[in-house]
Amino acid sequence: MSYISRRLLRSSLLIMVSLVAADNLDCTGIGMDWYITMVGETPCVTYQNLRRICDAEFAVGIMSVNTPPDYCADQVADCCCNSVSFGLSMLCLKCVLVSAFRNGIDARVGAYQTYLNGSSLSHCRNPVFQGLPTNIQTAVCNEKIKINNDLYSFDAWTNGAWY
Repeated sequence: MSYISRRLLRSSLLIMVSLVAADNLDCTGIGMDWYITMVGETPCVTYQNLRRICDAEFAVGIMSVNTPPDYCADQVADCCCNSVSFGLSMLCLKCVLVSAFRNGIDARVGAYQTYLNGSSLSHCRNPVFQGLPTNIQTAVCNEKIKINNDLYSFDAWTNGAWY
């Protein structure tokens, strides 16, 4: 394969990967307009930006309809080992699957604990409830990442069947 052919193939693959990644960040319907209006982006974009503070390579992938939609498996887990990140992942799932789940998606029993510790790669030792670790909150502010205030104040974060 010639140098030009390899470059064209590589460029095509990068474009395809970018398109796939973009699809995982878009909302497919009107169910999350309230979030987009408040924050200025989809919850998937917010979730990806938050996770990228700790892992610059993080990309929202295809999300599982079996909650939780993904896991906190980053080696530096401060960005995902918290209730805000879990809430964003659930909103992202709702955003991506809005046409299939018009009335919302309920987290199954134990979903939050599974999100924190459900992967063999999990490094979540001290989860933060109703907020973010101080170092991550500082980075969120410095990066100008907007997060809906309601994600910081769920009354049910410390209990409930899904916990």
